[in-house]
Amino acid sequence: MTSAEEQQSEAVMDFATRLFAAFGYDGTTLQGLAEAMGYDLQWIHDRFGDKRALYLSVIERVGIAQRAVVEEALAALPARDPAGVSAALHTLTDRYLDLCLANPQIPALWMHRWLGDAADIPDLEERYALPVINLIRDALRSAARNGLVDGGADLDLTVRTLIWSVYGFLHGEALARPDPPDPDDPRTRPRIQAHLHRLLDRMLKLPET
Repeated sequence: MTSAEEQQSEAVMDFATRLFAAFGYDGTTLQGLAEAMGYDLQWIHDRFGDKRALYLSVIERVGIAQRAVVEEALAALPARDPAGVSAALHTLTDRYLDLCLANPQIPALWMHRWLGDAADIPDLEERYALPVINLIRDALRSAARNGLVDGGADLDLTVRTLIWSVYGFLHGEALARPDPPDPDDPRTRPRIQAHLHRLLDRMLKLPET
């Protein structure tokens, strides 16, 4: 594949991600994508396959991006004291928040799934979402065994609560007034960040840093 073809393919993937995030899998057509981009529909079919195949490629890319952020942040987690664990977990939440702020289509895609989008495509959560959740949960379990976080907390739900908070704040709260969290507002990140840190501190009984 030439450099120009690679750029063209990347442009299609980016645009398809935005379309699926905005309208869901069920509300998106390849014909509409091709017309909006001014591309030949047959070329898109030849390059990506049908709509299902393109959607799976989008979800896989999203899953890889999420996992990369989590794995990089978790590399700092094997700290030997509660303060070090607290700092590492704050870094993890910050990086995941930054990923979602920079790519709001990521939470939007998963929220469509929660509402029954692409119901005929099973196991996407098991393949891409649950492994990331389990990575963090297992790291927390290790810290709990070492007495560094509260072992009485439901660590699986702790991780999910953080994800729900980010997704809901960025998308669900957009329906509320008078203070919707505009991702471009410089006050948004520190507001959510401070809330997530405190939430994590309280759930895991961490020392505040």
